[in-house]
Amino acid sequence: MSTKATEPTAEVAPYDVHWFRSTIFQVIVVGGVFFCAPGMYNALSSLGAGGLATPWYANATAAAGYVFMAVLCVIGGVIVSKIGVRLALLISSTGDIIYAGSLYLNSKNGTQWFLLFGSIFSGATDGLMYSVEGPIITAYPEPSHRGRMLGLWVFMRNAAPVIGGAIIFGLNAKLDSTGAVSLETYLVIIGIMCAGPFIALLLSKPEKVQRRDGVKIAFRKMEWSQTLYEFWKVISSRYILLLCPLFFTSWFYNSYIGTLQTQYYNVRSRALCAFVVPWGDIAGGFAIGYFLDHAKLSVKQRARWSWIFLMALNLGLWVWAAVITKTLQNNGPGIDWTSGSIFGKTFALFVMFEFATMATQTLLYWIISHMSSDFITLSYMTGVLRGVECAGQAVAYGIKSSNTTDWLSIGLNIGLIVLSLPFAWTVVRKIGVEDFEEIDFNPGSVDEKHNTDVDVREKDPEDVSVTDTKST
Repeated sequence: MSTKATEPTAEVAPYDVHWFRSTIFQVIVVGGVFFCAPGMYNALSSLGAGGLATPWYANATAAAGYVFMAVLCVIGGVIVSKIGVRLALLISSTGDIIYAGSLYLNSKNGTQWFLLFGSIFSGATDGLMYSVEGPIITAYPEPSHRGRMLGLWVFMRNAAPVIGGAIIFGLNAKLDSTGAVSLETYLVIIGIMCAGPFIALLLSKPEKVQRRDGVKIAFRKMEWSQTLYEFWKVISSRYILLLCPLFFTSWFYNSYIGTLQTQYYNVRSRALCAFVVPWGDIAGGFAIGYFLDHAKLSVKQRARWSWIFLMALNLGLWVWAAVITKTLQNNGPGIDWTSGSIFGKTFALFVMFEFATMATQTLLYWIISHMSSDFITLSYMTGVLRGVECAGQAVAYGIKSSNTTDWLSIGLNIGLIVLSLPFAWTVVRKIGVEDFEEIDFNPGSVDEKHNTDVDVREKDPEDVSVTDTKST
């Protein structure tokens, strides 16, 4: 029976939990690994072209990396289900170290082949990481705190670009010319990245995690035939497929914005971007996270209002980007923070793009968290989310691997957003209204379902509320 969802009307009596096994500590561990690995990678990326002098070859290698990342994101859930979350997180924390090293060698010696290898290896391991972190941040937190836990995760993953950006800014603040950043920048970033594998060892196995509502996290062991059957059932679900166009376009903007920075900003202005722009991510994640936990609104209202606002904001930003692009083409390269209004307008645009994009991705994770309560299923779902996002980034960076017209990127971004809207709305309008039982395998027996996640659902106003339970 399909019913309308809302938040529980009464709090479940909290269980005593050990801090080391708590859900918040697990989110912090995942955020810490992300801080050291993809986070520091993002700090370099926020410089445009990884801090190199020209964007074209860097964009080409980034495109290759995103292809491998997309593949590993999609199949990563299968790997995680076989080797476990902690080992998968440990392995996935190593690739970005190699990539940062390749940037250093390319900047110092012009070793371009190693830059391609580093990007591919980094893409593969990051894809595996996204398959680990996705189900942890969606399945571990208690439902009433899920939005805020997503906000904490966003903060942790973007604290790296902020801190890394501060380091980069400090090392490059006096470089008022265009070109590559200093070599010391890469050495400091590599040192921070090396802490990632050690932090990964602190992660608890799912069955040892303690939630305040007493619900146990089930990590099912399956034969290969059952694993592949469930994997196919999830990735071919009509709801996941309907969301794929929005997944594809959600980070499509990044190559264009990074290329703009490299083409038109001098080094110290790009370093300032690396320090300040990630605050837009943090603000976007926390803002949407707290809104999605707003108990005075129904789940349906939160899903619809947040989606409508963010889609309108994304489209509005691309109109702004078109105006800014024309201004930049007339102004020419070498923009510094002393360049007046042209710097302020472009800088604000970069910050707002980060705000909108991270808020959109947080909303997508929240939507997926309402489509299943099973850890393995969520691993497959979030893997598809990140995999399709990475496929979009691969195409976007491929387009910007040569000096193509800026208007092609602008037109594609607007077109993809508009194309995705009717498909995504088909799913968004069901959140808080209908169940998604066809992609939730509910493996537990009746006895096992005593440890369930209470999900109160709301009928029409004239009906009384009912309580449904889902196996975790």
